[in-house]
Amino acid sequence: MLYKAHEWGNGPADIGKGVKLVKNIRGKERFLSEEEEAALLSVCSPELRRVVETGLLTGFRRQELISLRPEDMDFARGTLTVAAAYSKNGESRTFPLTDRLRAIIEEALAARGNIPTVFRTEAGEPWTRYGLSQAFARACRRAGLERLGPHVMRHTFASRLVMTGVDLRTVQELLGHKSITMTMRYSHLSPSHTRRALEVLEQRFSGKSPSNFHNTPISAGSPAGRKVLKIR
Repeated sequence: MLYKAHEWGNGPADIGKGVKLVKNIRGKERFLSEEEEAALLSVCSPELRRVVETGLLTGFRRQELISLRPEDMDFARGTLTVAAAYSKNGESRTFPLTDRLRAIIEEALAARGNIPTVFRTEAGEPWTRYGLSQAFARACRRAGLERLGPHVMRHTFASRLVMTGVDLRTVQELLGHKSITMTMRYSHLSPSHTRRALEVLEQRFSGKSPSNFHNTPISAGSPAGRKVLKIR
């Protein structure tokens, strides 16, 4: 607000000097358990279910989901593409088209009618951001969950990848994060990588006995009468 006041000519250039921004402290990312996912999908309409299943299998953002077009599919190569125009970071990315995902997309294409997008609402119209959020919230309520937004599908996708041992660089690529910093929020779900690091360190000493670890080097020519302390 202070910088904007200066931009409008209502304050000096250093009007905001010394004002520190409040840090954005992130809490734990909410993701769905398998039981919650089953409960949610059981109350979704076929139209909403296709979007939710795709979100859980791809980690796509809300805008990326509702903007998918038939021309983004390459069934011959087994890929689908998120267009740069609908990607948050302004860059397109290609995603593998797995068997389950292919079946969902083919089902959606067969039911879409004449709309330009892959997914349609119950009324036969393209999804909007607001419409998807409202439909998702209603489904959560019917499933007995707290009010959640569509972004929980993305968190669920990423969390499950990390918990099954997928490395963070691969998760970063699949999510379309420009920086690994964004992906690191899921690192606490993979404690195994720290254990593996310590196991590698221990392997260096696996063939040595404790008596070989001297803090003070012992010289063969030690002066007579001098005591050498061995630390074991």
